[in-house]
Amino acid sequence: MVRQARDYAKWYVAQETEYDTVPWYLNTGRLKTVRDAVGKCSEEELDHHFGQFYRQLAGEYKSHVEQPLPNPVPEDEAIDRYREYKYDIYLTADESEIETTSGIHVMYYAGKGDPRIIDGHDPYSDRKPDGRLEHVAIDLERDQFATFLDYHLRCQIRDSYLSRGEEPPEEYRVLGPGTDHMMRRSMSRDYVPDYHDYNGDIDGYRAEDTFNAGIFAPVLDLIR
Repeated sequence: MVRQARDYAKWYVAQETEYDTVPWYLNTGRLKTVRDAVGKCSEEELDHHFGQFYRQLAGEYKSHVEQPLPNPVPEDEAIDRYREYKYDIYLTADESEIETTSGIHVMYYAGKGDPRIIDGHDPYSDRKPDGRLEHVAIDLERDQFATFLDYHLRCQIRDSYLSRGEEPPEEYRVLGPGTDHMMRRSMSRDYVPDYHDYNGDIDGYRAEDTFNAGIFAPVLDLIR
């Protein structure tokens, strides 16, 4: 509840003042704008901006898909095989289109409660991303990718509400992995439902699209 209160305070200050106190994962309006911009991408634009992210996620399961980072974590630094891939999104000045994306960032656990990130290429050293995709490897066909991205961003919008203690509108009451911020909170606290779980049993929530979302269970004991 304290964490919810802090997140709500950050969001409230951003709404009522000129101060930018909201990290990307709490900025509901910006997340909706990112989702709209991604949804407008043509197949060529999708490949240009997000092709390497697709290959990183799917390449672990598909032998014909080459991962850009096949083995990014130094030997013996991780305590298990859990990897989460993060991918920053930057919008144009008018927020109507995707301007560019980052390299792939890799999160792993060096010990219990000790997440580490290997940073990928950052196109802007002095600018915060407008959004960030966060997901484990997934057995995903290329023709599913646009639907997957939209659903993942929809789950992130859901999490932006939940993180600050608000029930999201009906459109966003879906089940599946959203932000790492909310997933870690759900998996480390018994009183926070498993919104990230496609098979979760939460009144009023449903999984409209389901994907093989890799392994989330091993992270449970690591984040407590």
